[in-house]
Amino acid sequence: MKVVAPARAVAEVDGLSGRRYKARDGVYDMAPRDARALIKAGGFAPSLAGTTSAGLGWRCPACSFGSFFRCCSRCGGECERET
Repeated sequence: MKVVAPARAVAEVDGLSGRRYKARDGVYDMAPRDARALIKAGGFAPSLAGTTSAGLGWRCPACSFGSFFRCCSRCGGECERET
């Protein structure tokens, strides 16, 4: 089970099983019991959704704020489709 530590500076974690886990790109690959314990301590499961494409969003020409809505939530202007 993959888990992200509550702080980026945490390089190693000792699980309840006594096993020591080292982070790879900030993510630990842990046994389920150890992962649940780290999540209770403030860790979280990483997002599996990935990133979104810029072509799905809108960009406000007035303030350059990016949005998923046509109306800019920062200045209230009319956004244009990103290309």
